[in-house]
Amino acid sequence: MAALNKNSGSGMRPAQPAWPGLLILTVLFAALAAWSWRRWPNILIDFGPQFYIPWRITQGAVLYRDVMYLPGGPLSHYWNALLFKIFGVSFMTLVIANLTITAAMLALIYRRFLAASDAFTAGIICCAIMVVFAFGQYEAQGNYTYACPYSHEAFHGLALSVAAVACLDSWLRRQKIIYALGAGFCFGLVFMTKPEIFAALGLTALAAFVWYLLAASRRVGSRTGSFQEVPRFSFAVKSLGAYAGAAIIPLLGFLLYFHRHENWRDSARAVAFAFVPLLESQVAKGPYYQWCLGLDDPWMHVRVTLVQSLGLVGIVLLAAYLFRLKTDSTRNRIILMIFTGVLLAGSSAFSWGDSGSVLPFVSIVLVGTLLLVCRNSFLSSPMMFPLLWSVFSVAMLVKLGFFSRIWHYGFILAMPAFVSGIYLLLWILPGWLEKFGTSRGLFRNALGAALGLGLLQLFVRSDYHFHKKNTPIGRGADKILVNDDDSPVLPFKSATPIVAVDPSIGQACEWVEKNVPPKSTLAVLPEGAVVNYLTRRVNSSRYIVWIPPELAAFGQAAMTAEFRAHSPDYVMLIHRHTTEYHLKDFGKDPRYGEEIMTWIRQNYEPVWQIGQEPFKTGLFGIQILRRKLGEKQP
Repeated sequence: MAALNKNSGSGMRPAQPAWPGLLILTVLFAALAAWSWRRWPNILIDFGPQFYIPWRITQGAVLYRDVMYLPGGPLSHYWNALLFKIFGVSFMTLVIANLTITAAMLALIYRRFLAASDAFTAGIICCAIMVVFAFGQYEAQGNYTYACPYSHEAFHGLALSVAAVACLDSWLRRQKIIYALGAGFCFGLVFMTKPEIFAALGLTALAAFVWYLLAASRRVGSRTGSFQEVPRFSFAVKSLGAYAGAAIIPLLGFLLYFHRHENWRDSARAVAFAFVPLLESQVAKGPYYQWCLGLDDPWMHVRVTLVQSLGLVGIVLLAAYLFRLKTDSTRNRIILMIFTGVLLAGSSAFSWGDSGSVLPFVSIVLVGTLLLVCRNSFLSSPMMFPLLWSVFSVAMLVKLGFFSRIWHYGFILAMPAFVSGIYLLLWILPGWLEKFGTSRGLFRNALGAALGLGLLQLFVRSDYHFHKKNTPIGRGADKILVNDDDSPVLPFKSATPIVAVDPSIGQACEWVEKNVPPKSTLAVLPEGAVVNYLTRRVNSSRYIVWIPPELAAFGQAAMTAEFRAHSPDYVMLIHRHTTEYHLKDFGKDPRYGEEIMTWIRQNYEPVWQIGQEPFKTGLFGIQILRRKLGEKQP
């Protein structure tokens, strides 16, 4: 492994300047942002609360008291509310903030991997993050980009974790308490985002502290034969105390904020609300989350992972063998050209959207390899950052279970593992194989070209979905471009007119703005808080989403009682398929809104409709209802 340690200085200053690569990446980042501009979110599913809740907070609402939110902790909504307070309430305020965070994260990743490899490897890593994850869209639903994530908690948790891993790396190499403080503070913030990201970062921090103790013991033992040294271990204890103390600071800050509005018990629950669904409900055991984890067909996912892993091993071994051939003969050049052509053709034919299945294998291999690489240099190697990164990447994949993927939730959870795979294939393996006579340059160029074709394929797939989004919804800084003809699939030869989903939501917003008084309240069922945000109409109920996970977590009976006690002036029904939860349409199943729909039909009357009546025919439609005259006002 000596060949891999040629960059193993004690500092992190890269041998080559970082600015040329950063300049190129900046141009690519700007081009991708312009290409996908305003086309990122799904207008109906998941998106609305990300903007509605921060807006309500700016009006004095308290999260988990006045408005309920299931998917994560309080950090992101209050951060976004702060941005609204400073820069104004708008879609673009959060988009610009998210793009800024993404750019900063990419710059940090580039510099750390540049110090641990070269400009080519670090550049490819950041290009892949941008094309595959930050700006990728592999299905019509959207919401899985860093500009408009389905959950800001997931995105913010990832960015904070990258910063924390960098701090842990600096703490190990430079041995200064300030970096433990920085890592701990990020750790405390991540606690209030997503449990799976918090757990992954916690495992990475534990690995860093264990590695430091092993390094301290090794250095002492080699010098004195004893494994006792007060200064080094006392530094570890002080660092751990600083880490824990810094982690508590943001938690205490939020605890005191919530205590201004509620008692200590409810305040503590609000701070830790990201963990509430795991502890107090059976949400994670539903069919949708079983599918997310691959538990619906685990052996199929295991087979795919094994096949892809063995296939990658075969490609690497064959490439390592063939690229040992001397290029001074025509025969060898022809063999290498044929192999390279077959490799590139195979890369073009392979469905890179399914490449996530191999990520657990490459991440684990990278962890093991880097442990061997760093075993002699311990704290002095610049590869400490990739080592900690690889541990983090393995831990992040746990939430995907048997179904590792780069799309869907993988846009956050699989990104570190994808980076680990690139680092392994373009830097670690070429350096190791070079000792056995394999041409480092040819090996890297061939695999890099194959990866480039994969990135191109994923870019084209995203372009297909972005290209269909040209219809504007909202105005000014709230303008969003949505699908022109995102229509449901109709039975063959159906005479029912097709209704475009996204533009219809825009028409519903226009109707509300013209016909619903600004002070009137509006509830959108079962999901559609984006309408509340775009029209600036408040939902009088705390519960703004009525899909199965929320019903399971908060209790359908409690939600129904709350709705009836604080009934809105208007109700908007938007048809939404729930096949992923194995339930009938909303209002047709006692487990899914039957009681509340019966009550709404008794107490409200229709005033506007587009398309089919929601939840009747299985086809899309929107209906707006107004409280009947003479009904009790909330």
